[in-house]
Amino acid sequence: MKKINLFILTLCALCFCACDSNKGKVEELANQFVAVYNDGDKAAIYELLPTIKTCENLSVSGNIGGNDISVVKEDSTGNYIATINEQKQQRLVFAVDSVGGVQMVDAYGVFRLDSIANELALKTGVPVKKISDLKLANLMNPQSDFISDLKLTKNTDYLFARYGAYSWSHTSSGFDVSMNFNVSNNSTQTINGKDYYLYITPKQVSTGKVFNSKTIEGVDIAPNEVREFNVSEPYLYNYASQRDLSYTVEVKYRSESILSFLLNYGNFDGNEYEDFKAHPYRAKVKERGTYGRVSAEKAGVAYAYKEMSEKSKAVDTLYHRKGISLVWETESWASVFTYDEVFIGYMKAEDIDTSPNGKDLDLAEMKLKSTNGKVNVYDCSQNASKDKVVKTISTNQKVLLELFGGGEEEDYYLYERQPNGSMKKIGRINPENIDFEEE
Repeated sequence: MKKINLFILTLCALCFCACDSNKGKVEELANQFVAVYNDGDKAAIYELLPTIKTCENLSVSGNIGGNDISVVKEDSTGNYIATINEQKQQRLVFAVDSVGGVQMVDAYGVFRLDSIANELALKTGVPVKKISDLKLANLMNPQSDFISDLKLTKNTDYLFARYGAYSWSHTSSGFDVSMNFNVSNNSTQTINGKDYYLYITPKQVSTGKVFNSKTIEGVDIAPNEVREFNVSEPYLYNYASQRDLSYTVEVKYRSESILSFLLNYGNFDGNEYEDFKAHPYRAKVKERGTYGRVSAEKAGVAYAYKEMSEKSKAVDTLYHRKGISLVWETESWASVFTYDEVFIGYMKAEDIDTSPNGKDLDLAEMKLKSTNGKVNVYDCSQNASKDKVVKTISTNQKVLLELFGGGEEEDYYLYERQPNGSMKKIGRINPENIDFEEE
């Protein structure tokens, strides 16, 4: 009796496999697709695979096989795979809906990625033959997370803007504010000025108010060369003279395609795709970025590194308590960005203030130093004179400080603790009067 039951079950299973009507539907649609593809009938192709219309970097070219189409069902996805050319690994993917409708949803090795996108994919280690055509098109889209990550990591090898210094003057000829910065080329080849421009955005420190931005055309910069730039904006005199001014400089790449720019100037080791998979959210500062402050209390500065390694080259120096945006890569390292989401480098966790109240007032206790034994505290109110002294403090006295400003115009705010425990801002002191040495 048991042998009969087993025979019946086996027979039913064989009948079920033989009667899988979906395989017939898939084979019919696959043959139809091969025919319209080989005819170059784009309208019919779009009708069979509508999503292909949104992939601007894919094209229809050449012929594909189809004389001997084989269809199998994937157990993991429930999709049907129609192989049309085993040698070229050309396959079509079909899905079946709840009512038995069959629709083509993807393909492998059928559509052609444009030459620039394909070359960049190969150089960055993308396994083009193992990824479906639609996924490959989305991966190499200029707006994709992968390309954003390449821009983020590779742009640090190109042009790097250092800024923060500004000066002001008032003469008989009028007012002047000069924002000074330089741009260095960290790549191995000359970057043409026509391929980029500089975007300068002034801001009022106390209110965060953003003033009119200004663009400066790029100039040719040779490898390891540093070029100085200057922007004059007389209308910012009142803010500059009160030390209530900051500004950012962004390097904007002017190219018909960011992909071609990456190809022209990028240095690739072929591991970029694997690195992206290890850090898939690195470029998403807005989603994952968290606010933090530089710690490094005794040294007064912290270093941003080119890579997540203590042996890596330091690419920037960040001052104590400077506000930064972070994206944690590992438990011990984080990517560091400016408020404008410009990638700086990697920083060790020990140099980052990770306290929950990082946005709150966070002061460092330090000793003062001076050649004459006295340190001047300058007024930092809205309408204060640049040189107005509001208090004099003896050296070797410990004070509480907060970083203010940027670049060569670094100053520190000085605070005094009040009888009720609150902190009161007294004024500002110059960094040359601060003892950063370890005790």
